[in-house]
Amino acid sequence: MKIGYTFAYHHSERFRPNGEKMTSLGINSFYDNCKYDFETFIIDNQSEPRDSFSNIFDLTTDNLHYTYIENQFEMGLTGAWDLGVRQSVEAGCDIIVLSNDDIIYNESVNDLIEYIIQDKDSDNSVYGPVASGITNTIQMATDVTNEMTQISGTVFLQHLGGHAYFFTKELYHRYKQPNGELFIIDQPHNGGDGKWGGNEGNVMCWAEKGCKCIVAGNCYVIQQTDDKQSWKKARDMV
Repeated sequence: MKIGYTFAYHHSERFRPNGEKMTSLGINSFYDNCKYDFETFIIDNQSEPRDSFSNIFDLTTDNLHYTYIENQFEMGLTGAWDLGVRQSVEAGCDIIVLSNDDIIYNESVNDLIEYIIQDKDSDNSVYGPVASGITNTIQMATDVTNEMTQISGTVFLQHLGGHAYFFTKELYHRYKQPNGELFIIDQPHNGGDGKWGGNEGNVMCWAEKGCKCIVAGNCYVIQQTDDKQSWKKARDMV
């Protein structure tokens, strides 16, 4: 059983001056707490300076894979997320953890992974941990709740927030596009900014096709709030 841990990273004085600090806390928390075999896939969305990520983590780490995007405005966050997911699947990962780069994990990440391994419906389910520092009220918490709650996932406020998604490679193959994309920019729930936050809308599309959306109370994470919505600044520059 191998885990693919992936996120889009950005640091720059213009859009995200705290990017290095937040991502350092996030990635180290996963490395310190995840007990499963995992590979990490970093999609650097045009950080400035270009070697920014090397300031916070050793690029020669055996299980680390790093890709630099030259122009973040071409595919935005959605394209970066999708690339990390596809790299994870191509590397043979069984469970994908698609995370924001500012998410702090603790040992409860292992409880959710174990749950997914045991869940007979994992090939058609997406799981979102409870969290602090988020705006999606249905997942707000200050610690684990140990409640696993299925929600409709198809409408606003009854959807899974985009701070972190856990899902299997089987789900990827079930909902991917013919060209291999899972997270697409042009979808009905993109709110007009599919490049800059299209992950939630994509999951809502899966739910409309029958995907189970689970609020995973056995896993608690923290979303840091410094520069949390810096993607809006980038979006406004397009």
